Amino acid sequence: MHPHEARVQALLLLKQFPHPGASVDGVTGLLGQGYRMEFKNGEHICVEGEPAACMYLLTYGKVTVVKRDFSGRDRQVATMHAPSIFGHMSMVDGSPRSATCSADGIVTVVVIDRETYQRLVTEPTPIGRTLRRLLLSSLADQLARGNRRLRELVGGDPNEVPAQPEAHPIKVITQEDISDVSSELEGWKLRQISTEDETDELSQNDADGPVVDEKP
Repeated sequence: MHPHEARVQALLLLKQFPHPGASVDGVTGLLGQGYRMEFKNGEHICVEGEPAACMYLLTYGKVTVVKRDFSGRDRQVATMHAPSIFGHMSMVDGSPRSATCSADGIVTVVVIDRETYQRLVTEPTPIGRTLRRLLLSSLADQLARGNRRLRELVGGDPNEVPAQPEAHPIKVITQEDISDVSSELEGWKLRQISTEDETDELSQNDADGPVVDEKP
C-alpha cells in the first residue's frame, strides 16, 4: 500500500473506531502487517459456518452481509462500507464465521491471518497496542448498539435509562427483531462516517483505488 494511501486509511479507521491513545502510525503499521486482496462483485470473502483463519480491514468498496435466519433462509442484514473491520470476532473467540460477506462491486481488504493476529495481540509494541485498542473500540460499539436495539424492542427510549416495566406496553418480538439484535452484537452494523470531509490534512479523495499485493 502506498504510504499516502495507508495514512488516509489509518485516519479513517480511527474516525470509525476512536479510542484513547489512538496512533495513526500504529494503524499504518498494522495495515502493513497484512496482505491485500481484491474481490470482484459477488465474490464471497467469507462464508457463514466456515472455520475462520483471518480477520479483515476493509479499505475500499462495500460488502454485503447475509445471515441465515431461524427458518433457514438467507437474509441480508447489513452493508459495510470502507473503512471497517470484520471477521475479528472469530479471531477473539475461535468461533466459525457468523455471516457470509460478499463484495458489492470491487472490494479491497487487508488480511490479517491468525498467526499474525495472535502474535500482534500479545506484543507490547505500538502496532500490538493499536490492534488491541481497535478491537476494544469495535467490541464496545457492538455492545452499545446491541443494548440500544434491545431497549427499542421493549418500547423504551434507547438513549435513556430504562423506566419501570409497567411504563411501556408489551411488544411482540419477532424472529427478525432477534436477528437484528444478533447482527448488532456481532458487529455487522456500524455507524456510517463521512469519507468526504477532510481528516487531518488528507481526504478520502487523495486515496488510490484498489490495489492487490502478493501475499508475503
